[in-house]
Amino acid sequence: MILQRSEAFYGRAEVRQGRPALRLVEDAHYLMRIPKLDKIPVIFDAAGRMVPESLDHHSGERTPTWQTTEWPEGQGPVTDTAPEGTYLYVGAIHPHYGHFVINTLARFWPLLDFAGGALRPTLLCHGPGLGADWSGTPFIPEILGRLGLSVLDLTTFGRPVRIPTLLVPQAALQQDDYAFPVLADLCREIGRGYYAPEEVDADPQPVYLSKARLTGGVRRFANEEAMTAVLEREGVRIVHPELLSFPEQVRLFARHRVILGANGSAFHTLLFAPPRRRVIAIADRLKLSGTYRLIDLITRTEAHYYYPVGTSSHAGDGFTVNFVLREPETVAAELLDKIARIDTLRESDLRTDPGAWHLSPAIPPLPPRPGGLLGRLRRVVPGLG
Repeated sequence: MILQRSEAFYGRAEVRQGRPALRLVEDAHYLMRIPKLDKIPVIFDAAGRMVPESLDHHSGERTPTWQTTEWPEGQGPVTDTAPEGTYLYVGAIHPHYGHFVINTLARFWPLLDFAGGALRPTLLCHGPGLGADWSGTPFIPEILGRLGLSVLDLTTFGRPVRIPTLLVPQAALQQDDYAFPVLADLCREIGRGYYAPEEVDADPQPVYLSKARLTGGVRRFANEEAMTAVLEREGVRIVHPELLSFPEQVRLFARHRVILGANGSAFHTLLFAPPRRRVIAIADRLKLSGTYRLIDLITRTEAHYYYPVGTSSHAGDGFTVNFVLREPETVAAELLDKIARIDTLRESDLRTDPGAWHLSPAIPPLPPRPGGLLGRLRRVVPGLG
């Protein structure tokens, strides 16, 4: 066997009950990107202290992901004031699909509370601003549209300003740390209109999400096509996600009973699909990011991860790391066998090779889901009336 099963993850994967915090900050300070650091400051309060809910972090150590948490050197008092009204901080608008979903959209959950005609605050963000070209990120206006928004609803300022009344939501997911089920609630409402209920699991043909046509990125299996050629010959549908629209990707995840691919951002689409998807993923290492486990837990995905033993790597060709499968045809053959055993895959893996794969500590069961569907997710926010 060349595929080694792994259930080990680095970081944490804690599913938290209830709703994330929503903090009301009076006289908040919104600052600009710091060019020499290429970082955006967090939101600060009137005393110049970090508002903890505005921080995007990874791991339980709360390591900042993209922000600076200290008042910038040389930044004097902020004297300009934003126009009147209540603002909701939705973080940075990330142009990368995966980070938009887990870093940006994770702060949009309060919009569930403003459904049905409730007065919605102004959405404040760090982003490209007016006149930005969204053609390279069509999933952003598409997702915003499903929330009844457009890119024109995103407010930015080209200078530091004071915000008299700012709501700062705790992110519903922090990488390699925790997640709240409300993120899945929000994303599922976004994706629900892209497929009919009778389409769920309607297509038995397995699908493999290929990176072969990407010209650049973080990681890939450079000889993936030698593997996918075997899969395609045996009836697996090969799909290149970047060639599909966002609605087409969601519908793909909904319709097909088994989705395969190399681990990566394409699997974040699980959040928008119906729950209980079945996934078989090949990974470039034995331990994966806890973020994958978090998404699997809150979407109730039945996920199986495998490391191809003997994988090598090199840099270049537009990717940070290129991984090379030692025996791509053998990997394909073993994937086909696992598809055939999908109904009892974990149990049969353990019986077949009980000592060859790593188990993480027991993952606690998903806590009860608070609230209900979109129309029932209500909360009174102090100061909004």
